[in-house]
Amino acid sequence: MITEWSDKKGQIITNVVIEPDSTNGLSKKSGVDCLQTRPVDHRHRLVKIRGKLDDAALRRIDQALKMIFDLG
Repeated sequence: MITEWSDKKGQIITNVVIEPDSTNGLSKKSGVDCLQTRPVDHRHRLVKIRGKLDDAALRRIDQALKMIFDLG
């Protein structure tokens, strides 16, 4: 889940900051709360793709998820 970023959220190790850019389509600094994982039926729930995360952001998210699910 991507939400608006705050300094408070920045203190949580499993949150990943995402800076806005032309590729990801974000308009302000945001964060991925990796504790808020849930299945999504992308064929029916996602209406429009706003952008794409870069490889560095995806690696940071992957690391946070590995820590959460103890996948070392």
